[in-house]
Amino acid sequence: MMKLDALVEKIAQPLLSQTRARPLVFGVSGGQGVGKSTFCAALEAYVQAAGRRALTLALDDFYLPKAARQALAQSVHPLCKTRGVPGTHDVARLQQTLTHLLAGDVSLPLPVFSKSHDDVLPPEQWRRVEAQPDIILLEGWCVGARGSFLSPHPQTEWELAQDSDGVWKQWSQTQASAYEAIWAACDGLMLMRQDDFASVIDSRWAQEQDNAAASGLWQFESRAQVAEFCAHYESWTLGLWQALPPLCDFVIGREADFTYRWLD
Repeated sequence: MMKLDALVEKIAQPLLSQTRARPLVFGVSGGQGVGKSTFCAALEAYVQAAGRRALTLALDDFYLPKAARQALAQSVHPLCKTRGVPGTHDVARLQQTLTHLLAGDVSLPLPVFSKSHDDVLPPEQWRRVEAQPDIILLEGWCVGARGSFLSPHPQTEWELAQDSDGVWKQWSQTQASAYEAIWAACDGLMLMRQDDFASVIDSRWAQEQDNAAASGLWQFESRAQVAEFCAHYESWTLGLWQALPPLCDFVIGREADFTYRWLD
């Protein structure tokens, strides 16, 4: 077992050893609450201490605005109003942002999504990049996801009840292809995972309580509400756990006490 600082050092060393003409892009994939943001913040700090520049791009910040998702709920399926699955991100903006950063253009501000408000914050609250990073950390729950990772048919009781004919699920699978150029830009990939999906729900509930403490706003007021939300992600998460490891450079298991172990 490893603590966070040991994990960060082991991952950082091979990243820092590489010399490239453009920034190195490192993908960090993993279910809700697994600790991706915490890991990336620690890795950023380690890279900075080594005299290099790092920047985290969170896939969550590129969710479509609430109004756009509500429009999808009207035109495609009611489940599209809930952020999360492939198809509910502004892929064009993410691709544009990554392209500009790789070319050394830091003029584009980075969007900020508020989970408590379930919406993109106004542009005046977006982040600014001061200089081209040496390492870009692209983190998100479905980084690396491909439509082939899951069945187009209902795989859970929740899906059977909410999407019995598979319209929403098949739409999301189709949308996943738009992300593949972004995944292809990653020079390395890491998967962080909990032991089972119940642990994902527990982790997301803990995260919600932390978000509420920081913002004073609750999106979910109980673990049951979080479980309903996470049901949108279950098939994708299990599909990623099964199909993504062979494509990864590092596969890391996370314990409930936030210690880590290699999964090979």
